[in-house]
Amino acid sequence: MEFLIEHWYTIFVIVVVIGGGIFYGIKFAKLTEDEKRTRIRGWLFQAVVMAEKEFGSGTGKLKLSNVYAEFCKQLPWLAKVITFEAFSRYVDDVLAELKEVLEKNTAIASMIQTKGEK
Repeated sequence: MEFLIEHWYTIFVIVVVIGGGIFYGIKFAKLTEDEKRTRIRGWLFQAVVMAEKEFGSGTGKLKLSNVYAEFCKQLPWLAKVITFEAFSRYVDDVLAELKEVLEKNTAIASMIQTKGEK
């Protein structure tokens, strides 16, 4: 009992973190397959944009490696299921979509442009 009194805050934080993980895990599991794909694709689009902004053009393998490392960190359960080759194809699809967005919206293009390209 004394242990519980001395460590109540730590126990509370652990319970909240575990409860939050379970809550969001169940919430994600209840999504339809299309909604799951849309959310994962949205995350991937954001990661590709950030890599593009950070590394600029002409660094494709470096950007792909960076996005894949972030993918493995953020979605380790999915990284165990998807091969690197399949992931690379998904990134290529997102890059094609990003190219279309950048051609249509110069404001977004200027935001992504790195310091060296300005």
